[in-house]
Amino acid sequence: MIALTKLYYQVETKTMRGELMSKQKRNVRPWIVMICIGLISAVCLGSSTVLMGSFLAPLSLSVHAEISTISYYYTIVVLVMAVMMPNIPRILQQVNNRVVYAVASVAVTVSLLLMPHFTSVWMFFLIALVIGVAISFMSFVPVGILLDNWFAEKGGLAVGLCWAITSVFQGIMSPVLSKLISVYGWQQALTILAVIVAVISIPCSLFGVDFTPSQEHRQPYGYVEGSQVELETTETESVSNHAIFKSPAFWLLLVIIVLLQFPAVLNQMFPTYAATTHFSGAVGGFMVTAAMLFDIVLNPVIGWTCDKFGAERASLIWFSLAVVSYVLQIVATKSHSAGLAIFGAGINDVIYEYLGTGVTTIASAALGKRAFAKGFSYVSSIAFVIGAFAMPINNLIAEKAGSFIAVYGFFLVITLIILLLIALIARNHFEESQTKVSKREALS
Repeated sequence: MIALTKLYYQVETKTMRGELMSKQKRNVRPWIVMICIGLISAVCLGSSTVLMGSFLAPLSLSVHAEISTISYYYTIVVLVMAVMMPNIPRILQQVNNRVVYAVASVAVTVSLLLMPHFTSVWMFFLIALVIGVAISFMSFVPVGILLDNWFAEKGGLAVGLCWAITSVFQGIMSPVLSKLISVYGWQQALTILAVIVAVISIPCSLFGVDFTPSQEHRQPYGYVEGSQVELETTETESVSNHAIFKSPAFWLLLVIIVLLQFPAVLNQMFPTYAATTHFSGAVGGFMVTAAMLFDIVLNPVIGWTCDKFGAERASLIWFSLAVVSYVLQIVATKSHSAGLAIFGAGINDVIYEYLGTGVTTIASAALGKRAFAKGFSYVSSIAFVIGAFAMPINNLIAEKAGSFIAVYGFFLVITLIILLLIALIARNHFEESQTKVSKREALS
């Protein structure tokens, strides 16, 4: 009788697991949300930041300004995003997300359509304010918050795939835009880009984006009734700013993201590196291409490893790889090896990925469901301000030292510090700190 009872429960358990797995496979809506927000970010954020670099030279002639002056467009955009970031979680919670993303998509589209008609530099800077507000909803912070709501499992993979979409779009559009500019001129090329932004982002906004699955009477991916996943998904009440600011996890995360701002812009410095170290311009271009190719692969792989092994443990491995990349770059510079420099540039892209995919998974693990949205937005707001000046500081180091080896050494030290901070943050998660505080208060 006992044997029959055990057999019955084993069969029943397997049946229930099979039903749960079947439900998991049918729960495709979170992946659709991921694709939609990925496409929105790719076309809006990518077009108004990375791809905008293709238009700076002709635009500077149109408004009669130096390229260095026009480049302050990026500073304005980043600073506006920094101001917006603490407000993003509240806006996304209180306002219909489909409306928010549709309006933001229209704002980016109209801004791109207006740029070919600018005649003064102040017009370009004014439109940078509008774009900064719009793409604040498409950076790694809101994307991380949305996907954290929609994925109770495989969140790292979802974030990685989301940013891989951006990488693919930029990789395709960069040479396409160069061809369009040479054939039709920059004004028409920018107009075509604006149309592409509208055609992709507006339908995705109206169809695919809601703040939480509960708004659609759905469950996040990985939700299992009665499990720990359900508990973490349902217990998402907000925490006070005071509790967040007292948490070691918040400050450790802040320092990590601030430090990341400096090496994360290295991809944009490769052409300058090639020129100042007497490599050909083609080498600088191949370094950018290598980073872009690694970019597409690394995004989902980093996300998957963070899901599989835990965010902190996986991050220790990836940042150790970044240390190797800087050693390779230093050796390549000293030996004047173009092949090694290009290979090192590809490996080093792991740092760039961590400013999106990786840091989102670390923040989610360190802050937990309750503090993630608010804490991550505050941390990123401060980091964005620092990030606006990362490129000039890096270039200043190269100029003062007279060699890019000093820059690579600077990045190497930063990466080693980040490795130490990740080890510390693994022992200081927000929820664990809160539990310890509660126990101390109860005892007193």
